[in-house]
Amino acid sequence: MVALGVWAASSSAAWAGGVVVGSDKNAGHKEAIDAARSVAAEFSFADEDSMDAAEQLRHADVILAVGARALTMARAVAPDKPVVYAMVPAAEALPSKNVTGVVLEVPVYAAFVQWKQLRYDGARVGVVYSPKVSPTALAEATRAAAALGLTLWPRACDDAAHASAAVAELASKVDAVWIAEPFPDAAAKWTGKLALLGSDERAVTLGALFALAPDARDIGRRAARMALAIANRAAEQRLPVPPPSTSPGALLLNAKTAEALGIELPEQLVRKARKVIR
Repeated sequence: MVALGVWAASSSAAWAGGVVVGSDKNAGHKEAIDAARSVAAEFSFADEDSMDAAEQLRHADVILAVGARALTMARAVAPDKPVVYAMVPAAEALPSKNVTGVVLEVPVYAAFVQWKQLRYDGARVGVVYSPKVSPTALAEATRAAAALGLTLWPRACDDAAHASAAVAELASKVDAVWIAEPFPDAAAKWTGKLALLGSDERAVTLGALFALAPDARDIGRRAARMALAIANRAAEQRLPVPPPSTSPGALLLNAKTAEALGIELPEQLVRKARKVIR
């Protein structure tokens, strides 16, 4: 009995502190987990599929949840613990006094700023978005456009077919179209004819001018720094947690599309890009 008590005490001690929970089966999540643990090396890791993951989270002081499933687990088994999420869409994050993190999506403001750096006179911007997938996309785009002096032409759609039709309808009215959702097939038809601003690498590969795609490494590092800051507070000062943050994303460029559109890509922008399609 004494031995069992000693084992329980040592187990609790091992689980105390910060815990990163997630799964390395998803490549993006693994990238974020590795980046997070490089920043918060003292945090232990709990595989969300392991038998003892829930017990590890119950004994943690701060939880860093990578992915929506890990966040759901953390909320369920440790509802009063400070939780920092990473790689979670804003619509699923639902921040609260004990839940914060770095949202998956790159702010549309950043995409619009990038566009203005390439075409300062391209003031007419179409927005193709899905109200079901990103219910706040239009509101965010409207605020960003107002701040940057852009005229917005929004079009709601539900799938790739509707996205392509929306781009076709906007083509003669705007200077560029921001495709908020991963509807990459809409890009292929308009390569060299219209500046499409994508949201992932596939869209750029198929012909979008550029995308600011979610950067798993940066998201993981930022979430880890946030979790460390909370963990380093006195226990009674860890709640409420600070508000959620964002990542500027990874810049992906299509040089062939830029040339077809007569847009010169500044060398400093090319150097900054994670990938350039030539």
